[in-house]
Amino acid sequence: MTFREVKLHPSRKVNIRVLVIANLISGLIIGFYNVILQPFIVKLIESTGKHVNPEETLGMIMTLASLIQIIPMIFASKISDKIGRKRVIIGSFIFLPISMVLFGTSGLLSIKYSFSYYSFRASFPLGTAFFSVITATSFPATYALAVAFLGLSCTSIAFGFGDPAGSALVAESAEKKKTASSFSVINLAFYATGLIGPLVIRILTNKIEIWVYFFILAALRLIMFLYQLFALKEPHIILDFTPSVFKQFVQSLKAIHQMFLQMFRSIALYLSIPYYFIMRRKIQSERSDYYKEVETNLKLFGDIFRNPGVPYAIGFFILDALTWGLSISIFWGSLVTQYNYDEGDIAVLQLVFNISTLLFFIPVTKISDKLKKTELLLISQLTGGLFFISNIIAYFTLPQYRLYIIMIGWVGLGASVAFWMPGIMSILTNFDKKRRAETYGMVLGFNQIGWFPTAFLAGVIIARINFLAVFIISMVLLPFNLLMAWKFPTKEESEEEDSIEQIESN
Repeated sequence: MTFREVKLHPSRKVNIRVLVIANLISGLIIGFYNVILQPFIVKLIESTGKHVNPEETLGMIMTLASLIQIIPMIFASKISDKIGRKRVIIGSFIFLPISMVLFGTSGLLSIKYSFSYYSFRASFPLGTAFFSVITATSFPATYALAVAFLGLSCTSIAFGFGDPAGSALVAESAEKKKTASSFSVINLAFYATGLIGPLVIRILTNKIEIWVYFFILAALRLIMFLYQLFALKEPHIILDFTPSVFKQFVQSLKAIHQMFLQMFRSIALYLSIPYYFIMRRKIQSERSDYYKEVETNLKLFGDIFRNPGVPYAIGFFILDALTWGLSISIFWGSLVTQYNYDEGDIAVLQLVFNISTLLFFIPVTKISDKLKKTELLLISQLTGGLFFISNIIAYFTLPQYRLYIIMIGWVGLGASVAFWMPGIMSILTNFDKKRRAETYGMVLGFNQIGWFPTAFLAGVIIARINFLAVFIISMVLLPFNLLMAWKFPTKEESEEEDSIEQIESN
């Protein structure tokens, strides 16, 4: 399963249309998911006992989920460069319906038997016997929380495995001069249907149990998986690629095994690098295949960092993740504990965010290819700063007006996302066209490393100081983000410099 050459397949251009439709489904799913996830986990945490601090526990859970996402993104992202994009994307998507079922199951385990049994019997008499078997045992609340964390882990694994391949596929399927606008169009589709979930939840707040939504999302995830299995095209010409959908599915199952194998193998190889340096003299006389691979891995790692934009990007991402992660990582859960908001209130904010993002994406789609990538990043940081300012003001606002002030911040954050996505995705997928996914995965993995401690830190800061502190810290860090975004070196700038040097030399 290797590339004959890094050649693009003529049929790849259909992928943009396929991904627009897929993102319409994905936006519908995530619209529900973002509203209910953290409130759902907070309720599970609170059900375990009053001695547990919900902010700190939520922060720890989200931090561990980030770690589970980072590891495959860094160490297994090279797989799609070797065996193709489609089978990796499809393989990673298998985890998503499973994750939704696990969330729903954790909700079933957390509710009390008497309420669950009688309400279920009234609605679905035929399912009474089956449901009574499931709920007859008294499950401790910690079991339900553990099942929910397993579901969150599956979501993290899916994103870690699939996101580098998916982003590389967009870059390879887009027309050469329309990469940024292609990312804009795809994200525009995502946020268009993202409006539906918050609106439905706002209307049905306290009428439907949160865990019920997860089973509905599991069905939608399955539909999205099947659609991409049939419609998505492999953008590269690959030796063993087959038009048979069934065989593609089987290859996707094999890809899961390969991704896990590559992840653990890469970790072992990188851990062996210090020993490799110590034993270099002996290795020169006894060249084992394993140490040849360590040497190759070290060389590949070095090649990535020879690109002048990569080290800068990593530094920028770590700072950016710290700035935004402190304020956003457990924001939804904190609204429940700090302001006593429920999923209906969160749905309103999510709806405002999606509408704002959608409205800003429309013009950005037209102008994203005309603006420099650094200009897109700079505008993104400036508009996003409104989120910090509004939350600082909201902290001192009367409760009856607080939600409206917070809304203003989410309008700014929507604009920030609209400018951020086409700019940063174009940059990340353009560092190394021969190894897009590996370079993207490694650089974005460092971004996730920056996010990794933020949920835990935010939980500790909120619990030990107050909710206001995280926004003040983010506001202090924002000017440094602006400076780094302004100075960000991109591929397009380095290519212009090379062309100028060639002209001058001639």
